[in-house]
Amino acid sequence: MDFWYTVYMSWAAQRQMQYLGGILFIVVLILAWFLYPILTKAPTCFDSKKNGNETGVDCGGSCALVCLNTVSYPVTLWSRAFHVSGSTYNLVALVENQNKSSAVERASYEFRIYNTNNKLIEIRAGETYIPPNQQLAVFEPRFDAGKSIISSVSFELTSPLVWVKKAPTIQTMPIRVSNILFSSDNNVPTLTANISNDSVHNLPPFDIIAILYDADHNAINVSKTHKEDLVSGGTSLLLFTWPQALSSTPATEDILTQINPFTTPF
Repeated sequence: MDFWYTVYMSWAAQRQMQYLGGILFIVVLILAWFLYPILTKAPTCFDSKKNGNETGVDCGGSCALVCLNTVSYPVTLWSRAFHVSGSTYNLVALVENQNKSSAVERASYEFRIYNTNNKLIEIRAGETYIPPNQQLAVFEPRFDAGKSIISSVSFELTSPLVWVKKAPTIQTMPIRVSNILFSSDNNVPTLTANISNDSVHNLPPFDIIAILYDADHNAINVSKTHKEDLVSGGTSLLLFTWPQALSSTPATEDILTQINPFTTPF
């Protein structure tokens, strides 16, 4: 009797183990079903990991984000305050982005204005974009210096720059500036020119900056105008004026067409 009871209990234990093993197997299958997609998730540019063909964490390779160690910081060529009239000045900085296919959609900046005693008068802050492979004139209009005499102006990009891939499409488009004519009749300086869009694209709203230089290529003054659009094949007149006589006679001029590449479909 004891023998058969022992055999029966051994057989029952085996059956129980088989049942438990079967249940455990089913549980493992269910867990695998849910966990497999998570554990084998395809690499993305937003998973905070360096994977796929990325050259950094979520940057480089096929990602839109450009790794910081592969870009050059923009160079400020000069920053100055240009007298308009009375105590009013325009603050301008000429910035160059030497990265051929990298741009910044939003970049915060600061102009710091100092008087003749090298005392900080005011900080003027703003935001701009940085196009690829191009010089950009950052223009802050109508700064009132009050009774202070401006001695110098510094310019600094203050926010961490987020670089993204952006082909220099606009720089290669056939947008021409022609018939440039400067006059100072009655001591009212005026610069006119024609801008033509020979591309197949209609241009969105954009700014045009005129910089006047003396014989030593020092900037004398700057003026800005705005165009709401320029259709394909179209030509438009540009007019830049200054309210009073300039400090010296311009020897050359530079006209910068500034189109935000993040507002265009091309």
